[in-house]
Amino acid sequence: MKELNIGRCIVQKRKEKGITQEQLADYIGVSKASVSKWESGLSYPDILLLPELATYFNISVDKLLGYSPQLTKEDIKKIYNKLSQEFAVKPFDEAIEQCDKLIKKYNSCFPFLLSMIQLLLNYSTLAKTEAIKKEIFQKCIWISKRVKDESEDISYIKKANTMEALAEMALGNSEEVIHLLDNKLDPYSGEDVILINAYRMQEQVDQAKEVNQILLYNKVINTLTLLNNYLSLNMMEPVLFEKIYLQGIQIIDCFKLKEIWTNDVFGIHIVAAQGYLLQEEKEKAIDALERYVNTICIIKFPLSFKGNEYFTHVGKWFEDNNCIGTNTPMDEITIKKNLIDIVAENPTFAPLGEDERYKLLVKKLKEKLGEKNEGNKYRKA
Repeated sequence: MKELNIGRCIVQKRKEKGITQEQLADYIGVSKASVSKWESGLSYPDILLLPELATYFNISVDKLLGYSPQLTKEDIKKIYNKLSQEFAVKPFDEAIEQCDKLIKKYNSCFPFLLSMIQLLLNYSTLAKTEAIKKEIFQKCIWISKRVKDESEDISYIKKANTMEALAEMALGNSEEVIHLLDNKLDPYSGEDVILINAYRMQEQVDQAKEVNQILLYNKVINTLTLLNNYLSLNMMEPVLFEKIYLQGIQIIDCFKLKEIWTNDVFGIHIVAAQGYLLQEEKEKAIDALERYVNTICIIKFPLSFKGNEYFTHVGKWFEDNNCIGTNTPMDEITIKKNLIDIVAENPTFAPLGEDERYKLLVKKLKEKLGEKNEGNKYRKA
């Protein structure tokens, strides 16, 4: 990450030209002492001298200042991880203030702004009041619109539009969400297969295999996500509900998705448990919770997005195409707390509170994730 460092730049460029401080001073029309102070960081050139200095060294004013509004992928990952940890260990207001400063500082670095929207949406649950949450969602909408208005990269614009829709949904503005997503269901175009076949025609078989695998991974995960939603929409249709849940389990098992960190792999069991309780199928609800706990218990920390023996190219693809790489979007403390709370603190499962199987599952989950009030131990009030 670059900071303003004009003194170092002047030293470097002066030495590259092979001139002394006095020669530079004579050219610019200042004293040798002034140049010395610039280079030592004791003072800065007058703003009117910046274009002249930049022209003399044949560089831009930005480069002279040693400042760039852009961040590298590695910079973004480091900042995201640092802020994620700050949300875990510092007061919420302090973490938000730090986010605001960085958003202002790098307001033209669109990949960074997109990562900040993701961060704010993920940690909005820690806000103390609904009013604060609303402010965060409005901030996410504002940042999303800025990216859409200012960026020329179509992928950034699409991501920003999705992020804006997520923030509007969090605010309960469903009509605006439909407007943003255009309420259109386009027929399948087959462009993914066209791309794969284009690589095959060029005899780039390895590239064709990699693209095919990544596209297949996305389709499988998207299918599981849609099944999860479809399950929640059919809770009062027991036969169809059972069939959808079974389809989800089959997809997870078929593609060995338990080895891949994605919410719907374990979240589908929570939805199933909630649906079975509505249907007054207590034992089936607990069976679903047991599948959830067993899935969580095979997770290895520290978490990262990765592939498996089937999806061998996914890990590198995540690293190259995700602004936070293979890192998780939330810190480990918060993730563990959420994984426990979704069972132990979920009001939906209150009717199971005295059931021995349920209590054993909660105990197993807490022991596996090493709770011991970990979430509260590290996060300050």
